[in-house]
Amino acid sequence: MEARTIRIFWRNAHTGWFNFNWNGVITPNSVVHISACECIFPEGSIFGAEGVIRHRGEAPIWIKNVRPHGPNPGDSITGGVEFFLQIDWEAPLNIATDITVLGEPENKIIV
Repeated sequence: MEARTIRIFWRNAHTGWFNFNWNGVITPNSVVHISACECIFPEGSIFGAEGVIRHRGEAPIWIKNVRPHGPNPGDSITGGVEFFLQIDWEAPLNIATDITVLGEPENKIIV
């Protein structure tokens, strides 16, 4: 599988668990990498998601505990990814995440 990436913008995000379901792309065995940074939604922009600006900001932000998953009972999707977004800031922030799916691992080894 060729790597696929989607950019998701989260308004007024704060530290906690997030989930994104990506039907047909993510499965329970997918390898998923996620990056995160602050973003700005320019007022009056007519460009929608294309007008959102990613920027460094001052808040320390990172992703941890990335867990690809299959469908929940009763769902018809192939899967999604849960992750913990850590934002060390007192107020909610607008956050941009890039979710990259690399497919399944070539092998699995227990050591």
